[in-house]
Amino acid sequence: MAVTGALVAIRNASDQLKARYEFVYILPTGSSGKQVLEQAGYQVHELPFVEISRRKTALLRYGPMLLLNGWRLHRLAQLHKASIIHLNDFYNLTGYVAKLLSLGKLQVVTHVRFLPQSLPQPLARTWRWLAERFADRVLCVSEAVRRYFSATDKVRVVFDPIPTAEKHAVSVVPAQRSDKTVQLLYLSNYIQGKGQNFAFEAFRKAYMRNDRLRLTFVGGDMGLEKNRQFRQQLEVQVQQHGLAAVVTFGGFVTDVEKRIKEADILLNFSESESFSLTCLDALYYGTPLIATDCGGPAELFEHGKSGLLVPNRDVDAMAEAIGRLAADPAERARFAAAGRDYVRHKFQQATTYEKLGRIYQELLGAKA
Repeated sequence: MAVTGALVAIRNASDQLKARYEFVYILPTGSSGKQVLEQAGYQVHELPFVEISRRKTALLRYGPMLLLNGWRLHRLAQLHKASIIHLNDFYNLTGYVAKLLSLGKLQVVTHVRFLPQSLPQPLARTWRWLAERFADRVLCVSEAVRRYFSATDKVRVVFDPIPTAEKHAVSVVPAQRSDKTVQLLYLSNYIQGKGQNFAFEAFRKAYMRNDRLRLTFVGGDMGLEKNRQFRQQLEVQVQQHGLAAVVTFGGFVTDVEKRIKEADILLNFSESESFSLTCLDALYYGTPLIATDCGGPAELFEHGKSGLLVPNRDVDAMAEAIGRLAADPAERARFAAAGRDYVRHKFQQATTYEKLGRIYQELLGAKA
């Protein structure tokens, strides 16, 4: 329903490929992503997708709506004379229904954008079986995701692309601030498991040793009550510890580049990440990064050379890393330069959107 990293990532890829392929987006009814995509020149349709959840009403509706939406997706594919349906995460099964209704004429690409290892395994193994059996290609955003699947040529690693250009000047690292503060940024939607709770605890410990530290949380709640409650819990903790003057909260950010470049250090202490577009953006824009060893982030940079990788859920290690990097401007400058160089080499066109384009062409050639 919200603009997520998954949507931004596929849009970054399709922007680079739309001179060769026509993309039509299908979003959940009422998604805030519709306006963003339409402003970028894409045609967008909406379907009332229903996700599996613990709610009885959702479980009762899931099967019938899956069949109905699969039929609707099939009709939309016919309307646009589409050859490929690209599912932007592998829990969305409507593409398989549409393929079945097309008598195999439609081909399906399934993108796996989170760590299946972190999901309830009965569901994850079912989705894996469906993807390996019915998708024509299964795309993994990292090697960490790839390891969950069988060793078959159908399953490929396609990294998310780096941004295409920079709108703002490259920031000077370390920033020369008149108040001598060190600004930490946590850029993520407010979702349990995204690590904001660990970030605050780590900041609190680091702040006891360095009162020049400042922490800003920014992100959206995706319109969900449980996410709003999570943010409120964080704000209450900040108030209880008397840190409201140095820990602030903001909403959804439209100019991600500007916010990242304004920060001295970006934190990402998620418990599970298949890739992490936020970490990639920080490295690309030249803001020193501290991230947890929770899957994909370990593949984005070199620990100790272009960033710091800390053990998952280890608050003491997080606090130590914050203190180390905040106290060492020279190391921050080295990380900023090395991170920019590393991601520009590893995530160049050939391993990202060009690879996706070649996979599309494989499928179109096989169909011909």
